Amino acid sequence: MNLNVTVLTLAILTVISGCSNYTPKPHGYPKIEFPNRSYELYDNECVYTFEKPTYSVVEVDSHKWSEPCWYNIKFPTFGATVYLSYKKFTSLKQLDSLTEEAFKLAGKHNIKADAINEREFVTEDSTMYGLTFELTGPSATPFNFYLTDEKEHFLRGSFYFDNQTKTDSVAPVYEFLKQDVMHLIETVQW
Repeated sequence: MNLNVTVLTLAILTVISGCSNYTPKPHGYPKIEFPNRSYELYDNECVYTFEKPTYSVVEVDSHKWSEPCWYNIKFPTFGATVYLSYKKFTSLKQLDSLTEEAFKLAGKHNIKADAINEREFVTEDSTMYGLTFELTGPSATPFNFYLTDEKEHFLRGSFYFDNQTKTDSVAPVYEFLKQDVMHLIETVQW
């Protein structure tokens, strides 16, 4: 008799469960609402200024190895940060060392990156030049840069998402923020 009850129960459950109209949901992505672009001058006690997005927050770098005039530009809405480190130099040998270090730091990500695309940056009046490094693939940082006047100022920047992310899932955010980083680069003044 227990076997009949078990079979009857399973039959009823099969009929009941087969009556639902389940439709699988397509894979979705969250809607990202980007703010309107607007910038403001970030002036500080250091020797350089730049324009930053109004939806970003600048903090003094408090890491134990940080130096004066090192800043973190945070984008809280997007979980991203641009780390800026400034160095003053007095000789071409020091400039070469700083430039070499910038290449080395970008190159460390070559293990994970599919490619590193370098692009030269020169102001119209040729008073400042630099290089941008755009890293493609699953690198920890998708964008690095350095700027210098070749006389005494050197600024290096690196862009990171605050959490480990997949490149394709943050691509729209990265493309949006990359324009802000390029605006920062173009507006640096010594």
